[in-house]
Amino acid sequence: MFSFQLLSALASAALLVSAAPAPKDNCCDTSAAKMDLPGNQTQLVAPTTAPLFVAIGVGVQNYTCSASTLKYTSTGAVASLFDISCIDKTPAFATIQTTAFKAWSALSAGISATTIGSKIGAPGLLGYHYFVPSPTGAGISPKWDFTSTGKLAGNSTAFVIGSKVGDITAPTNSATNVDWLALNNLQGSLASKIFRIDTVGGQPPTSCVAGSADISVKYTAKYYLY
Repeated sequence: MFSFQLLSALASAALLVSAAPAPKDNCCDTSAAKMDLPGNQTQLVAPTTAPLFVAIGVGVQNYTCSASTLKYTSTGAVASLFDISCIDKTPAFATIQTTAFKAWSALSAGISATTIGSKIGAPGLLGYHYFVPSPTGAGISPKWDFTSTGKLAGNSTAFVIGSKVGDITAPTNSATNVDWLALNNLQGSLASKIFRIDTVGGQPPTSCVAGSADISVKYTAKYYLY
C-alpha cells in the first residue's frame, strides 16, 4: 500500500510539473538572433556563433569638462540591462531602443532606470553595466555584471570586463547618438565579446566652460554578448 501511494504521489507531481508553464528565464532562444550591422565598415564584425544574451541597456553616459580642451570627456556609464531576446522576432524589436529612450526620457529625475523594463515589454532584468578600475592598471573599463539579478544571480563569475577593439560612429544622428562598439573580454566568464549597437542619445554638448559640473546624458542601446 505504501508503495502504491508513493507512486501515485509521484505521478501526480509529474503531471503538475509538466502542466506548469516554463520559467520566464527559459523562454528566450537566442540561437537565431543576429545583429544588423552596417555593411560599409570593418570595425564591427559579427561572430559566427549565436549570442548568449541580447539586451537593451537603459542608463546614462557620464562626462566631465576638460579644462584644457573645454570639451566633455567620458567618465564611464551606468545602465540597467533588460532581456529582449523574447521579442527578437516581433516588430517591436527593431525600434525597442527608441521606445525605451522615449520612456526613459519621460521619467522625472531620480527615478531609476530599473523601472523601464516593465514599460517596454521587457521586464526581465539581466544585470547592470558600469565602469570599474581597469584590470590593466590604467584608467577605467566597462563591466557587464549579472551576478546579482536574473537567472545568474549568485554566480560570482557572471560578469565580463571589456576592452574596446572596434568603434564606428552611429550610422544615424551621430551628433546625438553615441558610437557603436565592439569589445573583447579582459576579465570574467560571462562572455568573450560584447557589442553595443542601435544607440539612441548619450552624446554630450559639443563644448563646456571651465569649471562646469559633471553631467549625465541619458541613452539606450542594444547589447549583444557572445
